[in-house]
Amino acid sequence: MFYASCHQRQDQAQNVNDIAFFEQPLPKNMILHSTFVYIEEGYFQCLWEASDIDIIQQYITTTLGDVCLHDYYSVDPITAIA
Repeated sequence: MFYASCHQRQDQAQNVNDIAFFEQPLPKNMILHSTFVYIEEGYFQCLWEASDIDIIQQYITTTLGDVCLHDYYSVDPITAIA
């Protein structure tokens, strides 16, 4: 399944590029396809492939903690435009 995650930084002084770089290795059962960073807005989105959304949420919570507000949703690969 494909999922998107959205992340809004909490501290406006922090560089969103530093946050958007995931330093911990990804688990074997998930793939990060792309990251879209909106520097001025302090926001970034990621497109993931994983067996379920819980794996993604756990990874992001472990990696980013409460640095950002997070939102997650599934992506339908049939109707999505690449």
